[in-house]
Amino acid sequence: ADWVDADDAENVSEQNLKNHITYLASDDLQGRLAGSLGEKKAAEYIAKEFTKLKLKPFVGKDYIQPFEYSVKLNPHEDGSSVKINARNVLAYLDNKASKTIVIGAHYDHLGLNEHHNSTLMNSEGQIHNGADDNASGVSAVLELARQFSQNKTQEKANYVFALFSGEEDGLMGSKYMADHLPNGAKVDLMINLDMVGRLNKDKDLSVGGVGTSPIFPGYIHQYKPAGINLAIDSSGVGPSDHTSFYLKDIPVLFMFTGTHSDYHKPTDDTDKINFDGVRMITNYIFGLTNALSESEEIPFTKTKMSESKSVPKYKVTLGIMPSYADTKDGLHIDGVTDNRPGSNAGMMAGDVLTKIGKCEIKEVYSYMECLAKVNSGDELPVTVLRDGKEVILKVKF
Repeated sequence: ADWVDADDAENVSEQNLKNHITYLASDDLQGRLAGSLGEKKAAEYIAKEFTKLKLKPFVGKDYIQPFEYSVKLNPHEDGSSVKINARNVLAYLDNKASKTIVIGAHYDHLGLNEHHNSTLMNSEGQIHNGADDNASGVSAVLELARQFSQNKTQEKANYVFALFSGEEDGLMGSKYMADHLPNGAKVDLMINLDMVGRLNKDKDLSVGGVGTSPIFPGYIHQYKPAGINLAIDSSGVGPSDHTSFYLKDIPVLFMFTGTHSDYHKPTDDTDKINFDGVRMITNYIFGLTNALSESEEIPFTKTKMSESKSVPKYKVTLGIMPSYADTKDGLHIDGVTDNRPGSNAGMMAGDVLTKIGKCEIKEVYSYMECLAKVNSGDELPVTVLRDGKEVILKVKF
């Protein structure tokens, strides 16, 4: 690639990435649950990095953007909801440019499973360190903040480095930021890194949001590091923070190295991180973003499923982690949460979901539409392919 410069500021430091992830995923931070002391310590760590880089606050007088929301702790009962006081950490690199690019990642995780988002049964009280999810994305954003702010050349865009909280409870921090942009602030592009720490041996990197601007396909292939295989998803909607910006008609890109058996479990630890992989992806985003910042404009395109402007409202859950890969033969299931309707009916990771009742499922979008039609208390046959054979399970929602 011709944009690599001998200038040290522009080269990703694997050691920096390692330091950030090791600290953020340490037991000392107790899993960074939104609103917890560990989340606050993580926010202070991020703010300290921003201070070292002499970045400006993006809103208000400092880097912290507080927000609050409620979370229901017993989804199955009318259960009480708890108020969470959380904080985004936002910094601004003002290059006096006409374009502004947000590079973001969520820094919160599951804590000691107080909000019941773990995929491991009976794991209350165990620290969920979230090294891949999402200390990995945070480390990349901090390293990009360093590269862009210490770079000798003046970039063609202003940058907002945004670390979100409340993602695990439903994209709360990114939604708050997207709803409260400063007066007159226009965001031209949002790049989201969520789980970029486990690049596999085939070097498969998922890039979402590719359909949200007509110029993306050319750029993402052109700047891709040698040896990396891109799995392209065109949709602007996905299970992470870019969705909040896409719904404001902002082009988005979403980098993701895929789920794994440690997803949302206490075993998502630093020793499983592929640091060379995180370095490659950070490098990729540095080159890609620089190139995009020089394009005339980054036009926005709506992608499928967005006519209603909102994700369908579900009254029920299956408790599965869907694969967001672009498949046509059904919804591939990457993980199953214990004690939810799916696992109670015998669903397993690796199953391919093809029908809920008579409603046919080809991929994640038709799955969302089928799920939105189900009411609490319904009992339905659910069809899955397991090792190529059709299996019908009875699910009580």
